[in-house]
Amino acid sequence: MKIRLIKIDNRTFCSVVSAVMCFLTLFVIAVSVKSDIFRDSMYMVRIIDLISLVFLTFLSGYLYFRNSHIGARGYFTLFLFNLFIAVFFKELAGSVFGMPEHIRSIAVLTGLSYFFSMTFFLTLWLYQKRFLEETFITRMITVLISAGVIIYSIAILVNGFRPVLFLVTDEGLYSDVIEDHISIVMGLFCLILLSAATLFSKLSRTRKLSFICCIFSPVLFSVLSLNLDNLTIYVSVLGMETVVFMMPICLMFFNANDELEKDNLRYEKEQVKLQVSAMISQMQPHFLYNSLAVIEALCEEDPGLAAKAIGEFSEYLRENIDFADKSEPVSFSEELNHIKTYVWLEKLRFPSKLNIEFDISCTSFPVPALSVQPMVENAIKHGVCKKKDGGTVRIGSFETGEHYIVSVDDDGIGFDTAVHTDDGRKHLGIENTRYRIREMVGGSLTIESTPGKGTKVTIRIPKINERHGK
Repeated sequence: MKIRLIKIDNRTFCSVVSAVMCFLTLFVIAVSVKSDIFRDSMYMVRIIDLISLVFLTFLSGYLYFRNSHIGARGYFTLFLFNLFIAVFFKELAGSVFGMPEHIRSIAVLTGLSYFFSMTFFLTLWLYQKRFLEETFITRMITVLISAGVIIYSIAILVNGFRPVLFLVTDEGLYSDVIEDHISIVMGLFCLILLSAATLFSKLSRTRKLSFICCIFSPVLFSVLSLNLDNLTIYVSVLGMETVVFMMPICLMFFNANDELEKDNLRYEKEQVKLQVSAMISQMQPHFLYNSLAVIEALCEEDPGLAAKAIGEFSEYLRENIDFADKSEPVSFSEELNHIKTYVWLEKLRFPSKLNIEFDISCTSFPVPALSVQPMVENAIKHGVCKKKDGGTVRIGSFETGEHYIVSVDDDGIGFDTAVHTDDGRKHLGIENTRYRIREMVGGSLTIESTPGKGTKVTIRIPKINERHGK
């Protein structure tokens, strides 16, 4: 006998959850109306609870249907659902609050409300954790908050036999004999953990401030609102408004801001990739034409060399296409092979005018694809080939204690760097290369040149950024 498993897609699941939330909200409204919501001075708190349930239902539904995948927004929705359940049980308890015939129901519903008010911190942490790197500290905070929720759950169970959090009197009211220090201590404990995780994270100062603002004020009010008998009704209402309305809005703003920054970063990377692709697609038409012209001449003079040149030329084109699709750094050894193919073809064109020297001490380090080759191309085209007698291009690599160094040095015509910088032209090739070296491997590119003596390009790549080459 085969058992068929029913597969439920994300949209169906979201529809079911939203329908349940709508049903529960309508149920609480009906119960509140039936039990006369305005019967005592606490009616403002109950009205805020009902408005909160409606708000959380619509907000959760919106997020469910907009994002079906689990991510930061998914955990934020989980946090909202947790908050919804806490308010749901709180409002049910409030709807029969002060009715002697519902003493047991008030105690059970209040216990459930207390439980979800504490798991509130755990779901908030799961959301916050999505923005932090996985470290020993984040794992420890997860364990501590989870342990706090377990201890608090035990306290709620104990409260059924011996009041330690709250006591419901024979009149169906909360007794002022019990002072709920446990809730305040556990709440502040979780608050400190959440704040510490933010402060000791590697987030920028702006993001740290955003998270602290999101966490501190609303959570503090939620801790205070657990003890309604010790506070005025206005503080209770203010605490509930802050937690249910302001905190989700603040966190949504933080989430949206984070997504916007990621979109901007993604856009910048795509733009650089497009510029590199455009640069490759427009790669020196004269070089392609001249290489083909040389190969054509060799077909009659030296067919064997012509065949080798065709092979090298096709390899050069293939590597250019492959490198265009690489958004991650490549090993310098790959870049060096591409450079050797390029200079071999160039030497076919200028056998007596161009001399190439290599002084390679290390190759096992990351560089952006097509970052050194354009510098060699500039040295040949704008340096030695503009010199009457030609010249030499030296390509070297070595390492120091902190950096890998790549140099491209020529004894060509050189130029005045001050004039070249301020000539009003956009040197996109050099600027794109400098940007990619900085963003992809944390390195730098400097150019030194003297008119009549030559130019030297130096690329420095910190060893600490080798992780970018993974």
